[in-house]
Amino acid sequence: MADLVDASADLERRFGGLRRLYGDAGYRRLRAARVAVVGLGGVGSWAAEALARSGVARLVLIDLDHVAESNINRQVQALGATLGMAKAEALRRRIADIHPGCEVHT
Repeated sequence: MADLVDASADLERRFGGLRRLYGDAGYRRLRAARVAVVGLGGVGSWAAEALARSGVARLVLIDLDHVAESNINRQVQALGATLGMAKAEALRRRIADIHPGCEVHT
């Protein structure tokens, strides 16, 4: 029970500003949204991260490619530590750090 309370408080600290910006109804709609992002390159990776930072709680990330060194200049999941990793998995891990309550399917 304490973990659930802590998780709720954590989400409120992280995303409470969205409730103030969009109101309760808008915030609930963001939390309830289910979004798929197809292609996690220079646009899709940033879009997926922005969705997670906007409080969206369910994402499907689709990309069959792996992180390459040439991706580092434009993709949020492309880091030295993620070279060779599946792009979707690397981004799933990044999103987990940003929004632990976000359910991410790859």
